[in-house]
Amino acid sequence: MVRRWSRLIIAGAVLWLAGCTGGPHFGDAQGWSSSQKRAFERILASDRYASLCELKPLYEEYRRTHDTRILSKLLVGYTQNLANSCIDLPAFKAAQKAREERKIHTKFTPYLQSASASTILSELRDGQNIEQILQPYIPPVPQFGRLLSVWHGGGLTPDQRRKVRLSLERAKLMKPDPEAWKTYFLVNVPEFKVRFFENGRLAFVIDTVVGQKSWQTPIFSAEMKYVVLNPTWNVPDNIARAEEIPHLLRNPSYLKRKRMVVLKSYDIDSTPVDPRRVNWRKYLRPEWKKKELPYKLVQLPAKGNALGRVKFMFPNGNFVYMHDTPMKSLFKRNYRAYSHGCIRLARPMEMLQYLAEHGYLSKDWAGVRADLDTWKLKTVSLVKPIPVHVGYFTAYVAQGGGVRFFPDIYGYDKIMQLKKAQ
Repeated sequence: MVRRWSRLIIAGAVLWLAGCTGGPHFGDAQGWSSSQKRAFERILASDRYASLCELKPLYEEYRRTHDTRILSKLLVGYTQNLANSCIDLPAFKAAQKAREERKIHTKFTPYLQSASASTILSELRDGQNIEQILQPYIPPVPQFGRLLSVWHGGGLTPDQRRKVRLSLERAKLMKPDPEAWKTYFLVNVPEFKVRFFENGRLAFVIDTVVGQKSWQTPIFSAEMKYVVLNPTWNVPDNIARAEEIPHLLRNPSYLKRKRMVVLKSYDIDSTPVDPRRVNWRKYLRPEWKKKELPYKLVQLPAKGNALGRVKFMFPNGNFVYMHDTPMKSLFKRNYRAYSHGCIRLARPMEMLQYLAEHGYLSKDWAGVRADLDTWKLKTVSLVKPIPVHVGYFTAYVAQGGGVRFFPDIYGYDKIMQLKKAQ
């Protein structure tokens, strides 16, 4: 009898400790406690994180039956929609492929998270509250929370509501690392602007020129690591074939006028090649369309250089960057999609000076100015890489509130569709 009572006392102590320490969780057969159910039901009722989407019929079924097996499916689906958006990604991928077949240079990189059903349901059974389960998948992108407030606030036209919703969904697809959203650059392509935020505070905004409809600026994230002063322009092969070689064939003095040289690589110190000894027409033939050209066109540092006086490098597989431009007149226009994908800056020297004076560069502003004055190619590294996010928000909410809407210049609002119930 004594042993039996001892076992009961010990078992009771274990249960008491488990309740105090967040240990074993005792819910229903699916693992749901009453508090977890109430919390998730509140989230679903208001669609707090705009992630119901194709789950609405399943939600209506749960409201009729209160079957927690259905609630578990809703939790998994809702979390996955929060992590990786409600956009029908296979359909979007197919639409992008169709564009590429029409010779439209386009790229949209989704940063997807792993949100496995087993992990989510295990956390539920372990007694984590619903907000704890969802928290790792809530986008750290500041625009997400602001757009979410606008979405729930109402007062939008159907077109505005669609722009807000798709911009919100695209925020879910951006880089999910919270550290990348503290001090960072955000390029909003449809707005033709780049912003620099320091610890969440807006430091400056600069107008941009972005890629034209057939040479779209890619949507992605990378890290700015260095700046190049008095840059050369290494003409990409596809631009050389499409534009520069035809110019050269029409006008033999074109390269000289543009201060371009022909090299066997992009190494500026290599020996130049006489352009008159190259059969340029050969490289315009169809068989060379996807081959690397054996000769490279390089524009030397000069006032008329296509990259101006400085370029800001965030190495990436898309071969794009932010840079100066001699074509300042384009910034007077409201519509500014004219580049081959790179991001031209209206006030690049302001950006350069700010980074130098605020300790982001390995040289101070005086040292940077001295390098600029040499008119020679110089590289200045950043003390610490700065994230650069190239985004696509046709609806954008400022820090102080107030949403603005922008034209869908690349047609993403048109070809991105929300997932539908099967």
